[in-house]
Amino acid sequence: MSSVSQGMMATFILCFFANVLCFLDRVNISIAAPFIMAAYGWNESQMGLVFSAFFAGYVLFMIPGGVIADRFGARRVLPMGVGFFSLFTLLTPYFSGLWTMVGCRYLVGTGQGVNFPCVSNLIVRRAPLHHRAKIQAFTLSGLTLGTVLGFPIGSWIISVWGWEAIFLVFALFGFVWIGFWVWKGPREAIANLDSPDEPREPIPWRLLLLHPSSLGLTLSYFCHNYAGYLFLVWLPVYLIQVHGFSITGTGISAALPAVASGICMNLSGWISDALVRRGVSRGFSRTVLLYLGMGLSGVTLLGLIWINNPYLAVGCVTCSSAFKALATPAYWTLTLDMAPKQAGILSSIMNTSGNIAGVVASMLTGWMLSEFGGWNPVLLVASGITLAGVAIAVPTVRSQELSEADSEARS
Repeated sequence: MSSVSQGMMATFILCFFANVLCFLDRVNISIAAPFIMAAYGWNESQMGLVFSAFFAGYVLFMIPGGVIADRFGARRVLPMGVGFFSLFTLLTPYFSGLWTMVGCRYLVGTGQGVNFPCVSNLIVRRAPLHHRAKIQAFTLSGLTLGTVLGFPIGSWIISVWGWEAIFLVFALFGFVWIGFWVWKGPREAIANLDSPDEPREPIPWRLLLLHPSSLGLTLSYFCHNYAGYLFLVWLPVYLIQVHGFSITGTGISAALPAVASGICMNLSGWISDALVRRGVSRGFSRTVLLYLGMGLSGVTLLGLIWINNPYLAVGCVTCSSAFKALATPAYWTLTLDMAPKQAGILSSIMNTSGNIAGVVASMLTGWMLSEFGGWNPVLLVASGITLAGVAIAVPTVRSQELSEADSEARS
């Protein structure tokens, strides 16, 4: 990445750790869930409501967060978002009622709504084309490190200090990050993004929302995220209920899929950029990884229905997560290819759909577990939705800039 300045690499590293924080503050509720349910007498459906509240706030603020990120710049908006969601993470254990905890988790999700649009803006404005997929993959792999660290560290914190402590400790990390951003974050305006004098073009909402390529990407990303969020919020419960893992064993086992995902995300980014440098079309370089990753992930998920051995089950979840991670940088890099001038907004539109999947997966899984009393229907639905993501993407998703693709369609 020699063509990326040292200052911007420091910024991208901080973006990586912002993503780590985002997922630390998502998995903490999952790790604490069995203890919260026992403490307050909540069932799976009620816990699913708490899980989904985060995603509701995240989804509802995602597109406004993208507009705010594009309008005011990541330099100011990103640390404000981190501060907001860290504050409500800190306050989570002080809300003991179902609806008050739902409201608190909703506000944690709201604070995270600006995170990914800010990161996308920084990448599209400062990363050269042939480095974008690598940098996108690197920053996104912070999500997996958040899970890798979150599950075992969070499990250890709970075993030593109780479930309330996980929220206090993880919130502290966010406030420390803000100090580093003030110290090492970007000093200058990002491509005049922070300049109030820059003339602003109208946002092409119709193109971003309804063009076949952006619409296909958005719907396919829902399918990509469904199984991911299913296991992000329910994996500890699954391992404890179905396979009898201890809390320590759950922390270690739940981290393995994230380790594999982090490796495969970065591998995917390097492969995609290497293909572009060798003259392969951007379209093929991005979409081949999307199709391959999603297809293999969906097929692997089916194996969990017939696996009874706990270690093989962890291996199956790990493989499915790793395959899905091959597709993750492709989705996010495609938003940069399609709409370089509105990267934050298009990525927020896509991510809104992806996190509606979080709401659906959290609540639907809780309902199915309460209604059917088993995990096989849950796994079958997750596999089908993942494979549907490929079926949606193949005829629709292209990597051309949307205005160019629209012009070609008319000619």
